[in-house]
Amino acid sequence: MAGKRVDLSSLASAAPAEVRAPRIATHGSRSVLLDRVAANPLNTRVLDPDSPKIHEIADSIRKNGQLQACTVVTRAAFSKIFPEFEDKLGTADFVQVTGGRRRLALQRVDEMMDISVKDELAESRAQFVSATAAENLDRQDYDAVEEARAIELIIKECGSPAAAADRLSRTRAWVTQRMNLLKLAPEVQDMIRAGGVPLRDVRKLHLYPLPEQMDALRAILKRKAAVDKAAEAEPGEPRLADVPEPRRASTVITAVRRLGTTPPVIAESLRAALPPEDLRALAQLLLDEK
Repeated sequence: MAGKRVDLSSLASAAPAEVRAPRIATHGSRSVLLDRVAANPLNTRVLDPDSPKIHEIADSIRKNGQLQACTVVTRAAFSKIFPEFEDKLGTADFVQVTGGRRRLALQRVDEMMDISVKDELAESRAQFVSATAAENLDRQDYDAVEEARAIELIIKECGSPAAAADRLSRTRAWVTQRMNLLKLAPEVQDMIRAGGVPLRDVRKLHLYPLPEQMDALRAILKRKAAVDKAAEAEPGEPRLADVPEPRRASTVITAVRRLGTTPPVIAESLRAALPPEDLRALAQLLLDEK
């Protein structure tokens, strides 16, 4: 059966259907000029623009292009939760969350950056610093001191080490161990960052006063070397039991440190623990000259 004939002239006179522009996905990747993206002012990672890794990434981008977009938030979303950093954003329209090394590499080879806008990462200060740290904490080349500095920011925004551990899906012990690294002397931290000292060798080093930490670390490393040698010793040579333990902080120093870190804090702790007559007696004994 023949189909019904269509009058083409009637179609030509009919009103055209409404044409709508396709909806652009909020999270879609786009390319923007590098100067439209501000570096993340809360990234605790130490980035060296002349490091071999940056050169390696730059070479890859030259050959293959930018294979992974950098995650960013809009300037408005960032400034809403971190107004104190407004003067560091320049004229940028976006603030970087991840991809700090890609940014440095792109500065060498291209003026454009592929970005993915995710403003939900700026819903709160804690969310933003956690997102910033998350990518770095999963990298094998992110040193433990850098981790500790990132965790310190998260604790500040989350309110407690326990809350930070929950947000990062890490144990509270892991968070505590990293935070103890910030109590170490700068030269000890430098040795850790350089990979010259395993974390297991410095777990209790924060219990020593800062001026004594390097000597304590040298003693620990010396004993470790002696233990390794003793394990391979022939009969009659020194064994593990013959290797002396390094000197630890005195019990008095440890007890005082637990009371507080400054005289006013220590005094307040003692007032809460001792009756007035004992406090007066203690003060007199401390003031008496030998």
